[in-house]
Amino acid sequence: MTKKKTKLQTLLESEPRVGFRIHSNGEVEVLTEAETLALVLRAIREGMQRAGWSRLGRTLH
Repeated sequence: MTKKKTKLQTLLESEPRVGFRIHSNGEVEVLTEAETLALVLRAIREGMQRAGWSRLGRTLH
């Protein structure tokens, strides 16, 4: 238990993380800010496509 707890603390302290994903087997995956943003944007785009919006092109700013 101590080894697992120490590993988790090291993981949490090493890099700022802002999200998580729970897999079907119960495993919890901690996500970075970039990964969380990518998931949210993908979900928004897919929802807009299902609602009838034309495919949105990617733009670089």
